[in-house]
Amino acid sequence: MNRVTHDTNSRKFSLTEEDREAFLSYSEIGSEIWNLTHTFVPAHLRGKGLAEVLTRAALEAAKAEGKKIVPSCSYVESFLKRKGKEYSGLVAHP
Repeated sequence: MNRVTHDTNSRKFSLTEEDREAFLSYSEIGSEIWNLTHTFVPAHLRGKGLAEVLTRAALEAAKAEGKKIVPSCSYVESFLKRKGKEYSGLVAHP
């Protein structure tokens, strides 16, 4: 299993695979909401489930820290529709 790190200064979750970084970045909306904005996986590493690993790590961290999320990233939005019923309570609604 890939180890995901959370860098709060740069606001991203990342992991390294084959000496390349994959990451999920976010911005903060106030002190209670993370806007999950972008997921990136290098082309030659796509299809290995790394985006899902990053997304789950971000959602678990949000849950642990009592944050709500805005799924601005198309991958995160798609993940929540496909597999994210357990995280539906994290989504901030306008």
